[in-house]
Amino acid sequence: MNNTKNIIDFVKQNRKLLLFSIISLIIFNKYIIIISLFILFGLLGILSLQVTRLIPHISIETISSSAILIGYVWGWKLGLLFGISFGLYGYMKISLIKLKTIIAALLMGLCGVIAAIFATLNYSFGYAFIFTFIIKMVLNQLIYPLVESNMTENFIHSFGDPLFNMLITFQLMQIIYKILMFIT
Repeated sequence: MNNTKNIIDFVKQNRKLLLFSIISLIIFNKYIIIISLFILFGLLGILSLQVTRLIPHISIETISSSAILIGYVWGWKLGLLFGISFGLYGYMKISLIKLKTIIAALLMGLCGVIAAIFATLNYSFGYAFIFTFIIKMVLNQLIYPLVESNMTENFIHSFGDPLFNMLITFQLMQIIYKILMFIT
């Protein structure tokens, strides 16, 4: 009984603050979701890059797929920003910045831009996701040999990243996309 009285007293004392908080949540719902997903996907992406660094010749980065989702849902600017910023930060955290890692981060951002283009062309999220990774795979095959002479590493990053993302992360991103469409 005393606990209920405390809650009622708290609500009475902070009525304006609680009302302001509820109105802010309603008005800024979209921004709260975007910031939360940036943080969640950023942490997941950096963790996946660290795992990739620990296990040689295995590539499981998730920043590209997150950039695709963000670019598809909220536009190319946020997709590009997410891909480049978390790509560069993640690679800086696990290794030295080389030309290849800068190109990889730029391609992560480009994934968000390409997904936004597919969204404006009214492609479904699934097709946009798959087509974006096919484009990334082709670009990887064209660009990486110019920068890195290690063919095994080029092959893994050219085909390993997109295949992992198309087979594994695609399912997770589909679920998150459906949740986002329900929420927003």
